[in-house]
Amino acid sequence: PLATKSLALPHRNTPQGQLPDRTRLYVVTVPVRADRTVRSVDLPTATPATGGALHVFDVSVRRATHGWTGTWSASSAGYTAVGPWADRTVRLVVHTSTGGPRVRIRLDNTFASAPVRIGHASVAVRESGAAARGRPVPLTFHGAGGTRIPAGTQAFSDPVDFDVPAGTDLLVSFHLPGPVGTAPVHSQAIQRSYVSEPGDHAAESGGAAYTSTIAYWPLLTGVDVSGGPGSVVLLGDSITDGVQSTVDANRRWPDELARRLLARQDGPRYGVLNQGISANKVVTDRYPGDGVSADTGGVSALHRLDRDAFAQTSARTVVVFEGINDLRWGGSAEQVVAGLREIAARAHARGLRVIGATVTPCEGEALCTGAVDAERVRVNRFLRGAGSGFDGVLDFDAVVRDPERGSRMRAAFDSGDHLHPGDAGLAAMAASVDLGML
Repeated sequence: PLATKSLALPHRNTPQGQLPDRTRLYVVTVPVRADRTVRSVDLPTATPATGGALHVFDVSVRRATHGWTGTWSASSAGYTAVGPWADRTVRLVVHTSTGGPRVRIRLDNTFASAPVRIGHASVAVRESGAAARGRPVPLTFHGAGGTRIPAGTQAFSDPVDFDVPAGTDLLVSFHLPGPVGTAPVHSQAIQRSYVSEPGDHAAESGGAAYTSTIAYWPLLTGVDVSGGPGSVVLLGDSITDGVQSTVDANRRWPDELARRLLARQDGPRYGVLNQGISANKVVTDRYPGDGVSADTGGVSALHRLDRDAFAQTSARTVVVFEGINDLRWGGSAEQVVAGLREIAARAHARGLRVIGATVTPCEGEALCTGAVDAERVRVNRFLRGAGSGFDGVLDFDAVVRDPERGSRMRAAFDSGDHLHPGDAGLAAMAASVDLGML
């Protein structure tokens, strides 16, 4: 599927010369046993639809992540217009879950058709606004002060000694020396970040140079800390993304869950990685996976599962809380159930624990008809039943539904749009999670 491609090239080189055919590169992962040798790779039969030719360019083994825990993450939800920026510094505000004595960041040029140049980058604890608490710590990439990220690839910064507090806002700053008019973004940050006036201001502790704000996160997809027990990945839609929660307050249910883990007296304090995308679906793509688009609902959970769950730093458990958008836009319970079964099977094949979450009610929202609710009930029946393939279930439906009318949300938990829980509802969802299940 187009949505799973890593890179689209504008032409193809052949012995007869350059052809104007769009050539796509895909990255496909399969679970293999550690004691086996890969001797051959079987490709699907080539058809006219595939251009008549499929080739293996490279085979490698994904290295296990040792000594790192993901403390913050965001999914690339699409490739859209930004800025435009040139010789500007972007200063992004992100909120940690767990802490550690060293740090590294991950920048992704997902869905892009052109490279992006990073000048200098830095990390700091946030004081207030765009101001840092102390001088930002410079980041390097393979020993250099900046890096060039080719289209469709990612870059990790070099590890640096920096005491990352748990449950704290960080400022991640990077200078964009060249023109940037499009970028992969996470569109619903529910957090204001900052863009500077012209110049490289990544090393500055003050915020005076940062004269404009943005409500999305471009390019940055992860912050890791050294040590720790591993991470829990929350794969979801706008409810996990925190839509309708208080802006700049970190009241998403993943934030509330992280606070519960930090407050526990016994047991591991996992990192919590929020991979929610507003408008995301289990089965159907919103963003097509290629080209510039105003739609930032992401590729489907099935198509982003490897990148947004399996490849996350030190992932140990995946929580899947999706399905309402499939149903609201005409999908059936059978389609959602089939997608959820596939997610559970693929997670288990990679040695991960996988937890399902029941779909919450939304009566009163324009697309949440009685027929949609009947499909929702069928999905939840599957999740609660034996044989779902999941290792456990978080019953968010039971937490937020009105006891007098199960097709709608409790008024005290409703943000007002009847689809998204507000702060109180999100807190109640997080409070209901059995931490031992993670």
